[in-house]
Amino acid sequence: MAIVISVIAFLAFYNWLPDMCGNDIYSETLSPNGELKAVIFQRDCGATTGFSTQVSILDTDEALKNESGNIFRMDGHPNDAAPIISWESDSALTIKKTVNNKEYFAESTYGWFNPIQIRYSG
Repeated sequence: MAIVISVIAFLAFYNWLPDMCGNDIYSETLSPNGELKAVIFQRDCGATTGFSTQVSILDTDEALKNESGNIFRMDGHPNDAAPIISWESDSALTIKKTVNNKEYFAESTYGWFNPIQIRYSG
């Protein structure tokens, strides 16, 4: 019983703590039909971590949540490392990297129905 109470107390305390990470939007690029947007942002998780540049695809009316990028993540601040984003069509997005910083996440598609094809260059 004491273990159950300890686990419940830990989970309650953990959920009460503020998230140490935060996102700052750098730029947004709308798809040709205006239904989606590609958002470049900086994700910062405190003094012990470096800057990262990340990209998420979202519905146009959707706000960026305090989460990691859902299609691309790399080291470096967007002021120095932001890729160039361009929609080739409603179903194809190109990410042109402008620096050779370490990537640690790069999806080739996004979505289940009518997936967005993601191409990389640079």
